[in-house]
Amino acid sequence: MDINKWKSVAVRKKSHTLLQALCLKEYRKPAEYIELLIDKEVVRRAKDRGMTPEAYETKIMKDMEKNGGKNGRRK
Repeated sequence: MDINKWKSVAVRKKSHTLLQALCLKEYRKPAEYIELLIDKEVVRRAKDRGMTPEAYETKIMKDMEKNGGKNGRRK
């Protein structure tokens, strides 16, 4: 598998089971469903900030690069 195109993440078992159930209902693969959720969240956050989804995506990617790709989790 090309590590430049694909990444894996660990989720709790309960979340994985729920993901499988959601995928079954919508006839999607888990990766497709996760992409859908991410796309919807970008649109929601962009709207909250009065930005286009594209502009918001560019902003958060630049912010991530500025932080060296580190998790910018706030406490």
